[in-house]
Amino acid sequence: MNGFGHFFLEAYWWLSLLGGIHCLLLSLYIRYIYKESQDNHKLLAGIFSLVSLYFFTGLINYQNSPAPLHMLFVLIIPVYFLLMPMLYLYCKRGLSQEVMDVRYSWHYAPALIMCIVAVTTVVWGWYHASDGWQLAFDSMGRLEHLGVVGTLLPALLSIQACVYFVLLLKLLRRYRGRSHRAHTESLRDIKFRWLLALTTALLGNWVIRMFLLILPFYLGGEISPVEKALPRLLLLLTVYGLAIFGLKQITRAAYLRGTLATKPTVSQRSSSQLLDSEELSFLQKILNEDKD
Repeated sequence: MNGFGHFFLEAYWWLSLLGGIHCLLLSLYIRYIYKESQDNHKLLAGIFSLVSLYFFTGLINYQNSPAPLHMLFVLIIPVYFLLMPMLYLYCKRGLSQEVMDVRYSWHYAPALIMCIVAVTTVVWGWYHASDGWQLAFDSMGRLEHLGVVGTLLPALLSIQACVYFVLLLKLLRRYRGRSHRAHTESLRDIKFRWLLALTTALLGNWVIRMFLLILPFYLGGEISPVEKALPRLLLLLTVYGLAIFGLKQITRAAYLRGTLATKPTVSQRSSSQLLDSEELSFLQKILNEDKD
């Protein structure tokens, strides 16, 4: 059993490394190379950057951690409060015809509040746990208030995910009930399928992570190496699937735009040909009258 557990610990480490690198490269590609609808794709790049951070945290353990894991846990978790708001704003902006400035949206307020609470908690505990600022890092793990905040953060994050799940469901259903013109509906349906796939994939992985990691954490059960590695494996496979599906949708959209762009040219040529035929008929009629 020791060898079996060691194998999954190694798999967990490699999955974290590969997933973090691939998600980071994908976010850089979306942010700096794929520049179509650049403003909205900044949100998508930010989403994959947060996913890469989630993978990279799997590389941290008691041996290589620069600080106690309790402190790092409290400082990193608030960043994940940006994930669901960014996904919601990305979907809303992608389906809306209006120009939206999402840089200063109120949806980011919970993440900002959680970051302030986390930093304040760590700094306050660091200062009051012993004589001034001479606190050794080893004693940070024994701070009770730090443990309380660290226990509450996953619960608050889960509540936020549930709220945005309802908001995303309403948003996608509201769009699905609308009617559009034929060519506009085709282009927007491609975007709708991409947004639906992205939303389903991220929320599905969140549910898996909740049942395998978060619930055992609160119930006091021991998390096995298999349960730790499985969510990352599924998330990595999901990222690969989204990348392939996204490229397919981009290709279909480009083909449809090219088809629509050629239609005015065809109609314009047809009009000119009809005009030329009338002129030829008129001239032919004059020639026939002259012969008579």
